[in-house]
Amino acid sequence: MEARRPADARRSDRSSPPRDLHGLSVLVMGLGRFGGGVGAVRWLQRQGAFVTVSDQADAESLRASVEAIGDSERVRLHLGGHDPADLEEADLLVVNPAVDKRRSAFFQEAVRRGLPWTTELNLFCERCPAPVIAVTGTYGKSTTVAMLESAMRAAAEAGQAPFEQVFVGGNIGRSLLPELDRIGANDRVVLEISNAQLEDLPRIDWFPETAVITNLSPHHLDRHGGYEAYVQAKLNLIGPPSRTRFVVAGPVAPPAEEWLRRRVGGEPDRLVRVPEGSPPLRLRTPGRHNRANAACVLTIARILGLPESAVREAVERFPGLPHRIEHVGTFDGVDYYNDSKSTSPEALIVALEAMEKPVVLIAGGLEKGFDWSGCAEEIARRVRVLIGTGQSGPALVEAVRAGVEQRKQMECRIAGDLPEAVRLARSLAQAGEAVLYSPGAPSFDAYPNFVARGEHFIELVRSERGVEPRGRFS
Repeated sequence: MEARRPADARRSDRSSPPRDLHGLSVLVMGLGRFGGGVGAVRWLQRQGAFVTVSDQADAESLRASVEAIGDSERVRLHLGGHDPADLEEADLLVVNPAVDKRRSAFFQEAVRRGLPWTTELNLFCERCPAPVIAVTGTYGKSTTVAMLESAMRAAAEAGQAPFEQVFVGGNIGRSLLPELDRIGANDRVVLEISNAQLEDLPRIDWFPETAVITNLSPHHLDRHGGYEAYVQAKLNLIGPPSRTRFVVAGPVAPPAEEWLRRRVGGEPDRLVRVPEGSPPLRLRTPGRHNRANAACVLTIARILGLPESAVREAVERFPGLPHRIEHVGTFDGVDYYNDSKSTSPEALIVALEAMEKPVVLIAGGLEKGFDWSGCAEEIARRVRVLIGTGQSGPALVEAVRAGVEQRKQMECRIAGDLPEAVRLARSLAQAGEAVLYSPGAPSFDAYPNFVARGEHFIELVRSERGVEPRGRFS
């Protein structure tokens, strides 16, 4: 694939990102594996741009994304590293949110050269004609967005919604740039927006009509350098009252509550709190955190004027998202759960709190120097057998052993890899128990992402139990 443009087509005004991209050379920094980069490339092609894709990862690890782009004379791929020569002819840089711009020498060189830059999300928001409900938070963003989508679609299909169509995208893994031509002013857009995406939102004059913060607690502090900077990035979602009519907020850890109220400003009535306590619902998704997600969805639905009966029915039918305490199956009386999305000790604790039976826990992943002490206490209360795996598995097992010496009945094992961990879990689990795979750490010690990690766990469970395997690991 080769993206070439006439030599005399170079843009002369490089002071800000261009609105009309036809005939320009656009450099996409970070193709990624979750859809945003692919969506941006496809859309940029349709705008008539010449696209170069630069990514640190090689073609093999990005195979699915490369195949999704397809073959085009307007696209060329420079994978396996960033080449500053690509900056020479670029008119615009589109930066993947996974790029840590403070630490990226390639990005800093682009800034030094005065190259205008933007993001996939900002390209969409600048052009979106429909009102947007934007969802962020520390935990529960994706599930809340997917649950809200189910409720809004149910109301629309019943002819009981004040909008025509619902479009869902953002950090949930779906770029809406290719859908722009289909979105109208009478539709509604639901965006999941991560803290990394929110860092760059102030670069454009845009705010959602409804801002949703599921919850706030310390997270991603290595990227932001502290809790306040992390929270302030989240609060970029909230515009002035004339732009953001409602701010829906769940529990907020101090001192973020004060920062939130300052951002809401002189019209406190637009701040709508998610009620504490569990709504009277029979959910298919387990756990207190999912009951909190449901309460958030019910709150948003009331603001939108959706019929409560249709919303409740849709929320109760919601099956959950893959890799988030996903029920893989019941074999020999043992329930198997895939929670590969768990990439921090806090997420592991949430998964454990959702279990209502004795647990055989498989945990561990990339070593990030986490403090496992709080997690170890929760494991001591809820886990009968702990199987540590991955780089961080031994450290977690050691933390648990150090803190629960009095709990002699807890069995701790170390597994060299995930297949060995699943075999151990199968041999040790008893009928009436649950095998929970909740790593509590990133996947990059052994897998390209949490999706590949979770898919491997599912295949291992099914193959161990004699179920026909499906997917890349079969």
